[in-house]
Amino acid sequence: MTRLRVTSDLSALFPTAGEAAALTTWTRAFGAGDPALVLVRGASPADVGAVADALAGALRKAPSIERVIDRAPRPPLPEDPTLAWAMAGPLGRARLAAIVTPEGMQARLAETRELLLSPATSDEVQQWLARDPLRLAQVPWEGRPPELLSGVGDVPGGAFAADAGRARLVVAEARGSAFDSAAARALVADVTQAQGAVARAGVTTELAGGHAIAFATEQMLRRDLELSGVLSTALASLAFVVTFRRSRALVAVLPPLVLGTLWTTGLAALLPSGLDALAIAFAAVVVGVGVDTGVHVYSALLDARRQGLAPHEAADAARRRTWRPTMTAAAVAALAFGSLGLGSLRAMRELGLLCAAGELLTAVAILVVTPEIGAWLERRAPPPPPRAGWLGPFAWLTATRRRAAVSLAVCAAPVALVLWVGWPAPADALVAIRPSSLPPFQAEQHIRDVFGGHSDEWIVLTRDPVEERARARADRIAEALGDLPQDDARVGFDALGTLAPAQATLAVRLAERDALDLPARRAALEDALRSAGFDLAACAPALAAFANPAPLPKPAEPGGGGDLAWLFARHLAHDGGQTLIATYVRPGPGPAAEARVRSAVTAADPGSQITGFGALERLLRDALAHDLLVVGAVALVIVGVGMRVALRSGRGALVALATLVCEMGLVGLSMRLFGVHWHVYDALVVPVLFGVTIDESMFLLHAAAQGGVDEALLKQGPLVSATALTTAAGFLALVVCHYPGLRDLGAVGAAGVLAGLVAALVVVPGALRLGEPDEVGRTPQVR
Repeated sequence: MTRLRVTSDLSALFPTAGEAAALTTWTRAFGAGDPALVLVRGASPADVGAVADALAGALRKAPSIERVIDRAPRPPLPEDPTLAWAMAGPLGRARLAAIVTPEGMQARLAETRELLLSPATSDEVQQWLARDPLRLAQVPWEGRPPELLSGVGDVPGGAFAADAGRARLVVAEARGSAFDSAAARALVADVTQAQGAVARAGVTTELAGGHAIAFATEQMLRRDLELSGVLSTALASLAFVVTFRRSRALVAVLPPLVLGTLWTTGLAALLPSGLDALAIAFAAVVVGVGVDTGVHVYSALLDARRQGLAPHEAADAARRRTWRPTMTAAAVAALAFGSLGLGSLRAMRELGLLCAAGELLTAVAILVVTPEIGAWLERRAPPPPPRAGWLGPFAWLTATRRRAAVSLAVCAAPVALVLWVGWPAPADALVAIRPSSLPPFQAEQHIRDVFGGHSDEWIVLTRDPVEERARARADRIAEALGDLPQDDARVGFDALGTLAPAQATLAVRLAERDALDLPARRAALEDALRSAGFDLAACAPALAAFANPAPLPKPAEPGGGGDLAWLFARHLAHDGGQTLIATYVRPGPGPAAEARVRSAVTAADPGSQITGFGALERLLRDALAHDLLVVGAVALVIVGVGMRVALRSGRGALVALATLVCEMGLVGLSMRLFGVHWHVYDALVVPVLFGVTIDESMFLLHAAAQGGVDEALLKQGPLVSATALTTAAGFLALVVCHYPGLRDLGAVGAAGVLAGLVAALVVVPGALRLGEPDEVGRTPQVR
């Protein structure tokens, strides 16, 4: 157990093929470095600017932060204005070609003359205009949409501002990964301290980003688990005492449950990637299902003591009487859990394997330990068996063949209804339901409201062993996106080539410049300058640049810090010997716009993959629909074969399968009635329900095989009721959680366990009764 590692990497919840596999790769390479975003808002632009500047200064001193970006990185103004072609996209290059015509020069110089005559023009700007009177270096950035975090605004070097300066954005790069709990906690603490230090009346600051979300989610889950853990223990213990009516039995059942869980945790430490957030649920599953075994073993011990056996003799007798049904039920339930190994989600496969191992190990621990502790606790004469008069209606329902047939028909009705109206719809967010009450999620939405954009961002992932080739391929994608027809719903994208094109891209762009033959246009520029009243001597550098355009420059490279370092961290990474380039795309609304963007990307580079969390929900919905169908079918076959071998009765196996089918019909109908949707958390309930119900069916069938249907209800009815109600009480405690996924998990789990109990108490005796001769007026007496 000392080697157990817990990972917060959500990629274990992704399917392992296609777009989802690409998203897994992106998450591993880029997701951990998600920047922190601080939104500063207020009624006064001056106050907002002062707070944003002070906050940026304070965060630059924070130990958890690598660098702070509160303004778009300033693209260096080239000494030679003809290098503007190197940074311009398709539209920009078309604009440049139009400017260097005689008509374009005259119109551009007229605008430059107005700038020079403006009293607000600084000396620095005047010097730049002397070198570049056509303002060619400004063209690549003109008209470009101010994409969030693209590093490019309407004016190079401007602040990330919106709403006429009443909103500012401060971006901070953390030193640690968002997947690292300590790093997330440290960043949130530093930002919170800085927010307090620069607080000003009328100005609000909100923190968003991966680290803030991870920290807030961890705090919420910790609070939920503490609250639900205490409440579930209390409710489960109360249900156990009320139904089993022997409080000291808890002392004999809990230690082996803990032991089996510890053994399983030791196995979990062998997982190479660590225990993911979903597989952590194995502990609750093992404990919930393990209670069933403890109840039956302790009940057999009490029966042996009532027969006059000494304590240690009673312990041995309890083992002999229960080991076969106990280990059979555990083995069948373990195989049902193991069927999750056929799923396409790594987290669910690991959960199934751990639950299977935990079910078997806990059953062994209970058989070994519980009788020994029980022998020590039950040294005095045991009490008489508790009466379970509330089971009388169930006994009455199956007392005759006619009643049994009607009861079975009623139990089958929900199955028919679910087949008719369909299974409950999947939830909108399957990977991680986004709790809208968490402040980081609210801040994220506020940023989108102010700065634009939406959450369904596409990620275009380009992979290549050679970095230069990967960058050139990604640049072709950006070129294709930039060349799309522009309309009111224009495409937005963030690309590495915006400020750091590849060498091959630079060569193509400058070749397009050279095709215009700028040296031949020097005379036209001189005439335009003279006509507009410019001093030719002051503009000599511009004329020289036209006569001798600059050669191919070196591309910008990652590393070394500076304004472009964050851009490379957002767009370039290395993984498994390959260079990864990520281009972030926000297509226009509607299927037509999405199809146009997808077609442009595919045509530009067929080897790149389009992925994103919006696509993941669709992929995961399809994967879960497929997996649950396969896993459910395989689990049913396994249960049927296992029960057939264990009971040596095909009829008993069919009865057990019918119980599971009726249970799932009741679960589906209840979810439909209460508007509960399926998501990945609810999917965990299926093997748990199978495991609990198989235990109940197994003990009822085993008791019926030894003493008949009436004896099964008399002896095992109270016991299976105790185990089911105890497990349901544990699930019910989750409905107080703040996390919607856990609330739904608790609601579906509690409803499912109770549905399984009803199905077992009706289907098992009812189906067995149909094979017996009918005795008029017989009603079994339930103690």
